Amino acid sequence: MFSVTGLLDLAVSRRSVMECSLCATAGTALGASPVAWAAGRAQSAGTEAVHEFPYGAVTLTGGPIKAQFDRVHAHYLALDNDRILKVFRENAGMPAPGPDMGGWYDKDGFVPGLTLGQYISGLARLGAATGDTACHAKVAALVDGFGKAFVAAKNPYVGPKAQAQWAAYVMDKYVVGMIDAYRLSGVEQAKTLLPIIIAKCLPYISPVSRDRIGKLDPPYDETYVLPENLFIVADITGDDQYRQLAKHYMLDTEWFDPLAAGQDVLPGKHAYSHTIALSSGAQAYLHLGDEKYRKALVNAYRFMEPQRFASGGWGPEEQFVPLHQGKLAASLTSSKAHFETPCGSFADLKLARYLIRFTGEAHYGDGLERTLYNTMLAARMPDSDGGYPYYSDYGAAGEKRYYHQKWPCCSGTLVQGVADYGLNAYFHDDANVLVNLYTPSELRWDRPGGAVELVQETDYPAADSVRLTVRKPGDGRFGIKLRIPAWTKDAMLRVNGTSQPVTPGTLAAVTRTWKAGDVIELTLPQPLRTLPIDDKNPKLAAVMRGPVMYVGINPWVGIETQPIALPQALEAMPENPQAYRTDVGGRNLVFVPYFTVDTERSATYFKVA
Repeated sequence: MFSVTGLLDLAVSRRSVMECSLCATAGTALGASPVAWAAGRAQSAGTEAVHEFPYGAVTLTGGPIKAQFDRVHAHYLALDNDRILKVFRENAGMPAPGPDMGGWYDKDGFVPGLTLGQYISGLARLGAATGDTACHAKVAALVDGFGKAFVAAKNPYVGPKAQAQWAAYVMDKYVVGMIDAYRLSGVEQAKTLLPIIIAKCLPYISPVSRDRIGKLDPPYDETYVLPENLFIVADITGDDQYRQLAKHYMLDTEWFDPLAAGQDVLPGKHAYSHTIALSSGAQAYLHLGDEKYRKALVNAYRFMEPQRFASGGWGPEEQFVPLHQGKLAASLTSSKAHFETPCGSFADLKLARYLIRFTGEAHYGDGLERTLYNTMLAARMPDSDGGYPYYSDYGAAGEKRYYHQKWPCCSGTLVQGVADYGLNAYFHDDANVLVNLYTPSELRWDRPGGAVELVQETDYPAADSVRLTVRKPGDGRFGIKLRIPAWTKDAMLRVNGTSQPVTPGTLAAVTRTWKAGDVIELTLPQPLRTLPIDDKNPKLAAVMRGPVMYVGINPWVGIETQPIALPQALEAMPENPQAYRTDVGGRNLVFVPYFTVDTERSATYFKVA
């Protein structure tokens, strides 16, 4: 019978052997391709309608998604290794050069050492996505520095709050860093560290999975976030004890069981941690084949729909709200913390990808696109000294501020989420490729019928047209499915000039024997529309164009009380194809995509006349 104590005994008995071997593996890498490992793992117990492509299969070539990807890539590559490792070296009594990090990260911070594993994970993903050897070298150096300090230290946690309040949360970040360093950057040392990390951390972690309600005071320990990565550790190590540990920490009674039964238990829950816990449900479905977890994810996503702001974000003050009480509208004036943006969007995008994989349905692609453009892509770029975005403010005088303390949790999920952008763009089954995002990009699909290469050219969402060219067809025997968003009207699809009917809210399937130079042209008109904030306030709404949320920039005091005939009163601005204007009481108000806003003030919701 499985027990946490039994796993501790097993892990500790092997720890001394592993620690002795750790120095021998320092800085070494796998000979085989780490991306090939990720693509060639054991058959899943749960079924997938479509599959993700591996990192590196998709190359972003232009547009706003590529621009942010490049900025984030450069930013995290430039972080100082000694500064990141300093608190771990100090904890081990080792020489620790470099300045302090400050903020959440240092010994006396809110969650000491929290984001190291996420920086490693994000850099490994960036390296795998781009082939940048500098990212892989940085990953190897950080793993080496962390590993030596971690093994030498008596306490696996580098500060008292990490140990007392965040033991499971921090271990999960250590683990995901080692997982991605091993499988994406090929750092063998990271695989060796995984059992050591878990063995050292488990004594500090609750032996049972504990729920977290809203933003209440400690205990915060989010043990229910652990299973996703523990299932993957079982794959990497071949040790079933980690699979059993993952099952042990599933939050079944309070979360997955009622969700699977169709009960909406979201209100009052801490929004981010319960959403990222759904990824544990996804891995439980893949590893165990238990349909309960698939049902829970489908139902949770449905229950989240009325919780969403127009951006796709959710959880004002980090909590899911009671429905049918106007709580989202009330939060516009009671709070400036409407969505925990990098963390929340990272969790939401992962959930949507899992559901696309499990169902193949276009609906989840629509949701993914909306969240990506209006939350992760709309996040303010960090500064060079620990200033990072955290909350989005959708109030009448919203601003994109940095969090008031340096190096918060969102500094970790920002790089992971942006590094995953290519994963969101395309999916496949054995016979078809699914085009999910419309962004300039190239796809290479290695399939039994020969390598396929597709080139996507577009100015979407600024423009409505998309051009997809088959550069290499392989044997040509495959289908192409294109997501037709539910919000579009009069969409048009042409294959080599021949029209084909399409239906909004579905996947348009094109099946033929392809040859090099074949072209698909897709036009997706993006009519302006409004989205009410909740069912109690149908006249309080935000402006949308296609997947993109528009905001009024530089609003004045009282703008939220002035009725505006939206969206019909908006006039296009010829000098800016993505901007609109309207006259409000004799004053000019300009609307732009929220993702283009930097430090200007903006208003999201307006009283619709």
